Amino acid sequence: MGPPDFSDDLPQAQKVMFETGSFTGYRPALAELGSGYLSAARVFKQPLCGNEEGWGPLSPFRYDFTPCFIDVWVASVAAFGILGGALAVWWLLKNKQPTPVSKDWHFWTKQTLLGLIIADVVVQLALQIISYGDIWYGDFRVYTTAATILSLLVVFTIQWLEHSRLRNANGVVLFYWVFLLIALSVKLRSLVSQQIYATSLPYFITYCVGFGLSVAEFFFEWLWPKKKSTYEALADEEECPVEYATVFSLLTFSWMTPMMKYGYSTFLTEEDLWALSKKDTTRSTGSAFESAWQDEFDHRKHPSLWRALFRAYGGPYMLAAVFKVGNDVSQFTQPQLLKFLIAFVASYNRGDKPEPVIKGAAIAMAMFAVAVFQTTMIHQYFQLAFITGMRIKGGLTSSIYKKALKLSNEGRSSKTTGDIVNYMAVDAQRLQDLTQFAQQVWSAPFQIIICMVSLYQLVGWSMLAGIGVMIIMIPVNGFIARIMKNLQKQQMKNKDARSRLIAEIVNNMKSIKLYAWGAAFMNKLNYIRNDQELKNLRKIGAGQAFANFTWSSTPFLVSCSTFAVFVLTDDRPLTTEIVFPALALFNLLTFPLAVLPMVITSVIEASVAVGRLTSYLTAEEIQPEAIVVKPAAELIGEESVLIRDGNFSWNRHENKTVLKNINFSAHKGDLSCVVGRVGAGKSSFLQSILGDLWKVKGVVEVHGMVAYVSQSPWIMNATVKENIIFGYRYDSNFYEKTVKACALLDDFGQLPDGDETVVGERGISLSGGQKARVALARAVYARADVYLLDDCLSAVDSHVGRHIIDNVLGPKGLLKRKTRILATNSIPVLVESDYICLFKDGEITERGTYRQLLAMKGAVFDLIKSAGKGESGQSSSSGSPADSDSESESSTVIEGASSSQEKEDIEEAQEGLGALQSIRPGPASSSYQSQKPRSGSMATLRRASAASFSGPRGKLQDEENPSKTRQAKEHVEQGKVKWSVYMEYAKTNNLAAVGVYLAALIAAQTAQIAGSYWLKNWAERNTEAGRNPDVGKYIGIYFVFGIGAAALTVVQTLILWIFCSIEASRKLHERMATAIFRSPMSFFDVTPAGRILNRFSSDIYRVDEVLARTFNMLFTNLARSGFTLVVISVTVPPFVALIIPLGAMYIWIQRYYLRSSRELKRLDSVSRSPIYAHFQESLGGISTIRAYRQQDRFELENEWRVDSNLRAYFPSISANRWLAVRLEFIGAVVILAAAGFSVIAVATGTPLSDGMVGLALSYGLQITTSLNWIVRQTVEVETNIVSVERVLEYARLPSEAPEIIHRSRPPVSWPSRGEVQFNNYSARYREGLDLVLKNINLDIKSHEKIGVVGRTGAGKSSLTLALFRIIEPATGNISLDGLNTSTIGLLDLRRRLAIIPQDAALFEGTIRDNLDPGHVHDDTELWSVLEHARLKDHVASMDGGLEAKIHEGGSNLSQGQRQLVSLARAMLTPSNILVLDEATAAVDVQTDAMLQNTLRGPLFAHRTIVTVAHRINTIMDSDRVVVLERGEVVEFDTPAELIKKRGGVFWGLVREAGLLEE
Repeated sequence: MGPPDFSDDLPQAQKVMFETGSFTGYRPALAELGSGYLSAARVFKQPLCGNEEGWGPLSPFRYDFTPCFIDVWVASVAAFGILGGALAVWWLLKNKQPTPVSKDWHFWTKQTLLGLIIADVVVQLALQIISYGDIWYGDFRVYTTAATILSLLVVFTIQWLEHSRLRNANGVVLFYWVFLLIALSVKLRSLVSQQIYATSLPYFITYCVGFGLSVAEFFFEWLWPKKKSTYEALADEEECPVEYATVFSLLTFSWMTPMMKYGYSTFLTEEDLWALSKKDTTRSTGSAFESAWQDEFDHRKHPSLWRALFRAYGGPYMLAAVFKVGNDVSQFTQPQLLKFLIAFVASYNRGDKPEPVIKGAAIAMAMFAVAVFQTTMIHQYFQLAFITGMRIKGGLTSSIYKKALKLSNEGRSSKTTGDIVNYMAVDAQRLQDLTQFAQQVWSAPFQIIICMVSLYQLVGWSMLAGIGVMIIMIPVNGFIARIMKNLQKQQMKNKDARSRLIAEIVNNMKSIKLYAWGAAFMNKLNYIRNDQELKNLRKIGAGQAFANFTWSSTPFLVSCSTFAVFVLTDDRPLTTEIVFPALALFNLLTFPLAVLPMVITSVIEASVAVGRLTSYLTAEEIQPEAIVVKPAAELIGEESVLIRDGNFSWNRHENKTVLKNINFSAHKGDLSCVVGRVGAGKSSFLQSILGDLWKVKGVVEVHGMVAYVSQSPWIMNATVKENIIFGYRYDSNFYEKTVKACALLDDFGQLPDGDETVVGERGISLSGGQKARVALARAVYARADVYLLDDCLSAVDSHVGRHIIDNVLGPKGLLKRKTRILATNSIPVLVESDYICLFKDGEITERGTYRQLLAMKGAVFDLIKSAGKGESGQSSSSGSPADSDSESESSTVIEGASSSQEKEDIEEAQEGLGALQSIRPGPASSSYQSQKPRSGSMATLRRASAASFSGPRGKLQDEENPSKTRQAKEHVEQGKVKWSVYMEYAKTNNLAAVGVYLAALIAAQTAQIAGSYWLKNWAERNTEAGRNPDVGKYIGIYFVFGIGAAALTVVQTLILWIFCSIEASRKLHERMATAIFRSPMSFFDVTPAGRILNRFSSDIYRVDEVLARTFNMLFTNLARSGFTLVVISVTVPPFVALIIPLGAMYIWIQRYYLRSSRELKRLDSVSRSPIYAHFQESLGGISTIRAYRQQDRFELENEWRVDSNLRAYFPSISANRWLAVRLEFIGAVVILAAAGFSVIAVATGTPLSDGMVGLALSYGLQITTSLNWIVRQTVEVETNIVSVERVLEYARLPSEAPEIIHRSRPPVSWPSRGEVQFNNYSARYREGLDLVLKNINLDIKSHEKIGVVGRTGAGKSSLTLALFRIIEPATGNISLDGLNTSTIGLLDLRRRLAIIPQDAALFEGTIRDNLDPGHVHDDTELWSVLEHARLKDHVASMDGGLEAKIHEGGSNLSQGQRQLVSLARAMLTPSNILVLDEATAAVDVQTDAMLQNTLRGPLFAHRTIVTVAHRINTIMDSDRVVVLERGEVVEFDTPAELIKKRGGVFWGLVREAGLLEE
């Protein structure tokens, strides 16, 4: 109701219009204006409309629609109800089965209400027919009412059907009610305006009753939940609520609310996640992709992965495009509405013709409605895009895994394990990311075109100026992007170099400590970090600042140039009605322009990924017809393996055969041995029986199931028991037998949790011998028909070997009725065997029984003779790795542990820990946090089957039974990060710089707003003048503001990067690295390498690059939205009242989101690593998996792991949508309030300039994005600040003793005499473990040669560690030359001792770096030690000599050569004490002899040598021998004396070694 001061001075007609234009349509004076809804003329003036006013649409008498036109709205809703409803009925009857559901009072109430509404509309129809008299049969209004009745009947049918068929309200019905209510409200206002309540009250009352009932019915249908109980029988407990959410719930993501609520009150865990919906499980996405790809593969010469992906997952993605169009169109209607609103406000200021209030109200409502519509559209689009991405990831992961199990040798050779894991981790991820961008390919140009057209309507051709600026800026931005990309590439390289170095440092920490090389490596690390990586980061920061400048100045330059051209060329004044809609449009334009380059890079990356994946998925698979599998042999002596004229090759494309003319057969019950030198083709022969080699010609037949033990045993990251059972059903009796036969019972006694001990990655907590026996037990337990054993005896002790021969392999063993084929060089087995083949250069040169071959005096005879009897026979099998052509031939080099006997545990450190508490307890690194047992119930006893795989037992985290070997779980901070961490980070950043940064930030925002305000003043001035005065002044000042704002953002970015972020990350990394170098060895024993590397790679990356960016976004958006609220509040002061409730709502939603989202993200990343862990592990054991024919089980396991990751991923993306929809709704309310209050203000006569309204709303339209970003960035900051917390946690690690104690430094020549005394010495590995050395008293004289012997775990290696203070004494001390070693610094001590450790640690780099990382010796010294170590010739032959490259882990040197490198290192250390920790399995006989000669030669004559021996014969010539047992010295005397003591420990060891005959 406009106040009188407006309407009094208007002409009459206009006054009437203005008065009827009130919001409700009510007017106090009763006066018939025009003809009402129930009046009809005698004849039709216009077709189908019998009313005087005709079709209108606007009535000439009132500010209202005409009575006929009002019904167009109602009729269209009725049509929607009839057509849509018919479809819904058809769908319900066709697709949904009815379930027996009782019809309760809720159902009857709903249907009764609907019946009443129908009755009410029938009454309305009757009243209409009565009123219209003769012409009712042709009037549109009657048809409308009849159609409404029909549509209501359809809805009645749907509601009846859906009760028993659906768990939620039908979408068509809900939308029908919403639309109907909107149409009826418009009609109600019209009826009030026509004053029907005065002319025909019965109709008005009937209408109002019907309207009220409809409202009630709508709320009943929508909000009243169905009785759950009726469905509980059908529902799976964890099913995803998205499957039965109503359409409104889907549009607003309300189905996520229960999880958000729950996540707010408790920390979400794996158990709280919903199951995936059927369509999203890896099983269905995988099979969808498989079939599409298979189809491509079969029908096309060049199969296209794009096409296959589109066929498998394109449907929903196309639907997403529809939503995207809806969003794009609605986005550009806002500026048009803004234009109308400004005109509406202006009409009051000019005093000419104020427009009716209802018009302003309608515009404000429309702006709100458009904002809400836009929100629902864009998020449906995002959700579909993300789900498509998720399906692509799941399907590809599954296919990549399946393919990996089928790859042939050629396929494998070009693709390393790392590459294949990358296909899964990187390439599939890229395709997943593409789904978010791909639609922009058409959407961005579409948005740009709409924008151009709208701009043209506003400013005419002047818009070309703005577009010109944009077009110029695109290549500039592209150029910057290219520079940034190169810098980023360089950054990746530096990061990789640093990660590799850290990995080497962590893995070889023990050697670094023994050699006292810490400082040299720290310098190397600091060089890479500070001089390369951070220098590059500074460049990136500067680039970022420049990019920000162009980026923030573009929209401003565009508007500036457009307005300038407009003012100079056009006669019209530049008014507010032009300026603000144009600004809003320019703001919208920035997004498509910014996103285009991203889209292009994303598409390029994805196509690279597609290329790589296509080449992988089309790579060669194993030859399906390589072997013929026949049913198992029944009788003893029946043939079970047969090879006729076999030629085999590793590569089908080379004509190099590995095995030629092989004729071989094996029979049930036979033990056939395959012997031969290293590289003769023994392993290849076994693999040819498995079908892993390419068969060039010949026939291979295998009868029955196969069990295989590979040369380096493959142990899974699971419990020992699961490793043995390997997916078969558990049968306790047979399991006991197996374990006993494989001599594992003692080991189970030693392992912390017996057979439930979790073996770490690659079987870390087992020694080489234990791994070999577990692999053997797995084979025995499988009860196969044919056994292929690749050298499973070389890794075990001679007496254990004997036990295995007797109980497993021999004629009385468990496998006596099976076919056994064993590749070996162990003499005792040959004696028991039925048949022996000798391989030489890939051919079988001799064959026959043991007796026959001995009689022949051929090569086998020589082999047996050269091996002598017993001990060294084993080591002969393990020479240096064979030639490259047969990689698997690298005979028995057990990873990590190099021992020819199981005596020697993987970490010498493990010796003698009380109950052998494992050193690297259990599962794995942080990335493999989620350990879980391996598999569900087991199938039938005879054979394995994956059919009963029900997902690994237990969930990913296993807290209930914390066994000793589970690794100390990585400490996960739950909940909020403490403020102290933020403070600490700010301090490392330099607080002054942070202050300057914030000042620059606020200044930049202020300048921006000032620019807009100036623009407003200019526009208002133009409007008053009716032309454009003072152009130069206005444009100039506007330009200064804009450029100033942009320049300030540059300052802000530069300060942030160069003075804050990079400083902080430099300090943090340095503190962490120092702490790691100074940590005691026990830290590395309990912390998996992966966990440490994770801190150095991903956490440092976040601190380096992500944190600063997120903080910047957060602060910028906070400032922006704060300013927006201020501007709106200044314009319409009542808005202030809204800020508090909206703010409260905002904070509340944000708190809900923060907690849940943080935990969901964590679950997502925690559950991601097991996928890769399992994948990498499977790649290591492919031949084993294939041999046991267990591919299906492993594929299931992979699917299970991917699913458990997606179960966390799906809610975590939905949570983002949930948040965004709610926040954008708040944004829409802000728009509604700003517009609505403006309308109310002008209507009540408060003066309000149209410029301020335009300014407020053009900012208000942007607030939604800012609000959204604030919450997103808060979460990002919280997730990333955790990295700072984790880095700080490592920076505060306890350190070992100081490196140098200045008060007590040893004399320069110390230890000149080389005397060693142990005085009552005891030590333990770390707090809380048993003593490994107990009360040791030894006195070693100058230049003595001492041998140390004892069984596994007696504490031999611990003795060497004690000398170097890797373990600190619990009591007592060690003194060298009478100086107590505990009183001097570690560096002083370790520099003066020389050691040849067990495992030669080699680093990536040159030979010089490996001998002398500190670069203190000159070339002549280096060459002379190389000569003494017998390496000179080899090094000279490598290109580069001393600068020759050594690969990671020294992989381009043989095991023996690596050992010689450590000998050379020992010679470089000018020490009179040398500790030699024997390495056995690594070195072949010749090298070993050389080593021993050198050590006994003149060079070492004047040193005290302590040798820890594993083979007794190497220390028989020592001066004295120390015999250890359980950490105590039991015997200490000359070897000759000790042998005399019959029954002594040493005598026993010598006897076992078979050296007593002498």
